[in-house]
Amino acid sequence: MVNKPLDEPLLSLDSALLWQFSLAVYPQLKTLCLRWQNDYDANINVLLALSLAEQQHWQLTSFSLAAALKALTPLNSQITEGLRQQRSQLACLGLSAAQQQQLKQGLLQAELVAEQLEQQLLVAQLRFHTQRNADNLSDYLQQLQVPSSAQLRRELIDLRQASAQFVASLS
Repeated sequence: MVNKPLDEPLLSLDSALLWQFSLAVYPQLKTLCLRWQNDYDANINVLLALSLAEQQHWQLTSFSLAAALKALTPLNSQITEGLRQQRSQLACLGLSAAQQQQLKQGLLQAELVAEQLEQQLLVAQLRFHTQRNADNLSDYLQQLQVPSSAQLRRELIDLRQASAQFVASLS
């Protein structure tokens, strides 16, 4: 993360575009994103936001990510993660399959609302400046103290390629 030049205005993501991007890209990256969430404690919304910004050649400004994560943490830890955990424990409740499915769908809907609100918080906090070779994802993974590996580099390429395909489809 670097400071912006003094004469350049700060840029921010559009929350509607980020949500559209997430709905389009997440299904093909679900396995990768969930593994990073489970193994590295990465926030999938942050991954997606930073990936979209990279495709626009936008680099995070200094302290922007820290401010965004601070704003995001209460909603994520108290609501989103709780809903996710409740969904995973439905089999233990002794409900019929139909009842489990009904409750699972309701929890999933609530979780999606929480995810969308998380993205709105991110958009309100994250600030960028233009930079041809933006590398926000590496900055985030470094902050999470994820060790570099050949597998991680391949996964970053996969994430960036899926993101690039979405952005190209907008043209």
